[in-house]
Amino acid sequence: MSKFWSFGVENSVGNLCFNSPDSDVNVLSFENLAELEQQLVEITTRTDLKALLFTSGKVRIFIVGADIKDIENITSAKDAFEKAQLGKAIFKKIESLRIPTVCVINGACLGGGAELALACRSRVASFSPQIKIGLPEVNLGVLPGFGGSIRLPRLLGLIRALPLLLTGRLVGFQEAFKIGLLDRLFPEAVLLREAQAFALKLADGQAPRKIRKKNFMTIFMEHTPPGRAWVLSQATKDVLEKTGGAYPAPLEIIKLLRSTHGRASERDYQAESDHFSRLAVTQVSKNLIKIFFLNEKYKKYHWTQTVCKEDGIRKCGIVGAGVMGGGIAQLISSRDIPVRVKDLNEKALSGALAEAASIYRSLLKKRKVKRHEITNRMSLISVGLNNDGLKNCGMVIEAVVEDLAIKQKIFSELSGLTGPETILASNTSSLSVTRMAEGCRHPERILGLHFFNPVHRMPLVEVIRAQKTSQETIERSVLFARRLGKSVIVVDDKPGFLVNRLLLPYMNEAAYLMQEGMAPERIDALAKQFGMPMGPLELCDQVGIDVGYKVARILEKAFGARMKVAPLLETVKQQGLLGKKSGKGFYIYSKDGRKKKPNPVVKNHLPHSSETTDDQARKRMITTMINEAARCLDEHVTDSPGSVDMGLILGTGFPPYRGGLLRYADTLGAALIMKDLERLQRSLDSVRFEPALYLRKLAEQNKGFYD
Repeated sequence: MSKFWSFGVENSVGNLCFNSPDSDVNVLSFENLAELEQQLVEITTRTDLKALLFTSGKVRIFIVGADIKDIENITSAKDAFEKAQLGKAIFKKIESLRIPTVCVINGACLGGGAELALACRSRVASFSPQIKIGLPEVNLGVLPGFGGSIRLPRLLGLIRALPLLLTGRLVGFQEAFKIGLLDRLFPEAVLLREAQAFALKLADGQAPRKIRKKNFMTIFMEHTPPGRAWVLSQATKDVLEKTGGAYPAPLEIIKLLRSTHGRASERDYQAESDHFSRLAVTQVSKNLIKIFFLNEKYKKYHWTQTVCKEDGIRKCGIVGAGVMGGGIAQLISSRDIPVRVKDLNEKALSGALAEAASIYRSLLKKRKVKRHEITNRMSLISVGLNNDGLKNCGMVIEAVVEDLAIKQKIFSELSGLTGPETILASNTSSLSVTRMAEGCRHPERILGLHFFNPVHRMPLVEVIRAQKTSQETIERSVLFARRLGKSVIVVDDKPGFLVNRLLLPYMNEAAYLMQEGMAPERIDALAKQFGMPMGPLELCDQVGIDVGYKVARILEKAFGARMKVAPLLETVKQQGLLGKKSGKGFYIYSKDGRKKKPNPVVKNHLPHSSETTDDQARKRMITTMINEAARCLDEHVTDSPGSVDMGLILGTGFPPYRGGLLRYADTLGAALIMKDLERLQRSLDSVRFEPALYLRKLAEQNKGFYD
């Protein structure tokens, strides 16, 4: 009896249906692939079939990919090669069937699922927003290993296939049909029936594939050796520009296609297995897989013992119509939730609406939203100068300036205005939420909800647990943030919370390095070489030097000399150099903000050279973050090393290929980090590098953060 694949026949069309038991999704494993192979062997002996459909027994899901644990458990290049060859051999049996094969895609068709679809002669799908097709293996540090790296370029051509292979981007039904990945689209209600009819037409030779016209340039680039060489050369430049070569998988894909595309040889598939086997054993792949599992865990993670089925928020209020207020309003409206923005300044309210509209326009340009959707969602945002529109909100988010007295006044008003079920949240980045809740009615429904700027792009929200915040309030807020499409970490109400508490020492140390004579562009280049999306001084300009200085002072006040703000930051701030928003900070920016050059006014205050080596500078910036993360775990700011790593990857862009800050720390070892910190403490005579007690314990016990 078949466990995974059921087979039936109707009107001479076979239907091989994949339905993984005891699971909401279909995932390919070597167990169910072996069963598929047996089914295919039996199908080849039949003489009553005109065509074969591959379908899914899941609702709006075809196959979400191969079991990633199978990749994680690969221990050698030989093991990886054999697994890739095994999967390829099974999919080759599909490709070699004498009858037409049609993959019927009813939802997510990813990774190994897309490779199965590519092994079929044709692919059809429904007009459904659930249709997502792609090969995201590159995001796990590998390439498609079951033939997808070879078949996709052969089907679509090099120019269309490369971006999908190199980025792992998923495409919907419209784009998939346009580029030739799908042959037919049918209404969802009649997908199976129409797929069956289409398969019979294929069998009778009555369903020719649409021929897509190619211009001379496309023909040159796709079908001549010089053209293909140019396309792959440009792709290599783009990858190196974006990744600095830190991620080997995209470069391996290009190498593979350079040696295989344009010829039709069975050796090409073996070459794919060779490249896959090299990638699967790299530390980068192992790290990216760990990040994948960590991300999946936090999508459903219960941060409290209280379980809520839904957040219960039908309308949301925002107090404060600045850039953050406007950004949060746009985000909430994008989920079809009515939102009321209140501010004392009419001009600010107009600005919030303009900010929301501007974000929608940028999404329209990228074709991520339609015009009628913008009209509908903008109509969900209302504004006012008083609190009247906030009374019936399920949540009110305060997003005013970082001033504790102002925030306390707002929360006092809101707690008297709203019912006990209304969650009151602060978007503070550093101030005590517990103090904001002092004197308020029902302080158990008050917490922090820290969005990162820009709100629509940054995937993280810190949910801040104040002293009296109830578990239900936390759980409902977590569900609400997830409804907005955000990843969540819950942190305790300590100065700087988690992300800023780790980020500020990194930026502060960069300022100390500059103060000692190291050029800002050199400091930033070192951070980017490590894998950070931008350098610490460039980031300081981006955030606003005045804003960064204010948060840094809060941390200095809380933690004393080890968080002492670099005097250079105060000097720059006092000179009115506020960063990108004022056109000048550590750098001078062009009018459109796209170009920058070091600011000579800042450099004139500094020594002309620095004795610090690149390696020492990099260590100073990164080890201060590791050291502070150890303190955060010791103080229970958050619950685990995984939360720290997710917070920094999603909140700061810490390089995922390193596995996260603390996963990276474990590759170095606590003892080595301790030695580096003690050496820095002696040479610089600074308590900034005093090793955390938690780190000392790990070093003494020869343990890592994840042990």
